Amino acid sequence: MTPIENGDADQRNTRHPTGVRVTAGLLLAASLVLGPLGYVEAISADAAAAEWYTLGFGASVGLPLLAAAITTVAGDRRAAVWSLALLAWPVVYVAAVHLLVPAA
Repeated sequence: MTPIENGDADQRNTRHPTGVRVTAGLLLAASLVLGPLGYVEAISADAAAAEWYTLGFGASVGLPLLAAAITTVAGDRRAAVWSLALLAWPVVYVAAVHLLVPAA
């Protein structure tokens, strides 16, 4: 079998690496803000807690995974690794919220 030509291996998939990193940065910043906000609101909510937990989880896990997918396709491994490293953020802020907020 003849190997499939994949073009120039040294060429990146994108011509705008700064735009990819800016997009990933915006997604990660939203994750850093919306995750804890959703979790704190869920703790204090009575009937609508499920919606807040969904927002918090979606922002904390979904946005870093989306950023990792975008940066992986763009060929930026360093940004993809940082995006995946942010998946530890929910453990940090959930522990901090429960340690700092007094039990009701």
